[in-house]
Amino acid sequence: MVSLPITEGKLKVPDFSLGEFKPSFSIAIPAFNEETRIEETLQKWIGFLDRFYPGEYEILVIMDGCTDNTVDVVSKFANERVVPLVYSERLGKGGALIEAFKRSRGDVIFFTDADGSLNVDEFASFMNAIEFGDLVIGCRYFRGSDFVVSLPFCRLVFSRVFNGLVQLLFPKLRGVYDTQCGAKAVRRGVISKVGDDLFITDFTFDINLIYSVLRFGFVVKEIPVEYAHVESDSKVSRSLFKIGFGMFLSLVRLRLYYSKLRRLVFGDGVLRRLVGFLVKVVS
Repeated sequence: MVSLPITEGKLKVPDFSLGEFKPSFSIAIPAFNEETRIEETLQKWIGFLDRFYPGEYEILVIMDGCTDNTVDVVSKFANERVVPLVYSERLGKGGALIEAFKRSRGDVIFFTDADGSLNVDEFASFMNAIEFGDLVIGCRYFRGSDFVVSLPFCRLVFSRVFNGLVQLLFPKLRGVYDTQCGAKAVRRGVISKVGDDLFITDFTFDINLIYSVLRFGFVVKEIPVEYAHVESDSKVSRSLFKIGFGMFLSLVRLRLYYSKLRRLVFGDGVLRRLVGFLVKVVS
């Protein structure tokens, strides 16, 4: 077992993560207080990848501000291919993925949720699709998708209302049916181009990423996936309205970022500080 002490405000990684191993692709898994689910998820991914993609992968588990035993659980898997990234402060899903983008070594970066909702066999579909695109998005609502109906009704309504609001505010996204699916694959070269535009740290990060990729003229593909919602220990369902309001504020913030008001809102003025304060209050 690898010991990974946490130092305030700093990242701790094992020494072997800095070796010469160069994976073909990286898998990023944000994990905030996931001690009950992350072990099974990692076992499934490692077993699948060792069987079908031996020697090609690395898995980055990004743990930010965890207050349970997630770090201890993940550290048992730590080696050259499974790299724990441990932060003492809360980064949010988006913040965790931004850090993973910086530290990943693969030419393709695939990210998925820690709860194991995505069937690992679906990974091959993403790798096939990325050959013909720059960002591949899993869609749970396409014909051909197998979305196991265990999603609470309020979550389903929230998902569809949020998607409608996204398409209203961002016309470029009207062809994207499932922005919030937790499974996506993106080319490293794309992240190098759009990286400076990625700043949303909550669950609205997906909109930030997709819109930026389209805005830079890259190709986005959406594919049907088998996806089984896991309600047990769901942090979103537990605080749906608070998270939803925070996502709405981030959506407005993102719309302003890509508008003529960008300098006013994101400059060093009062409005910038007010927007930042509101986002922090609900995060």
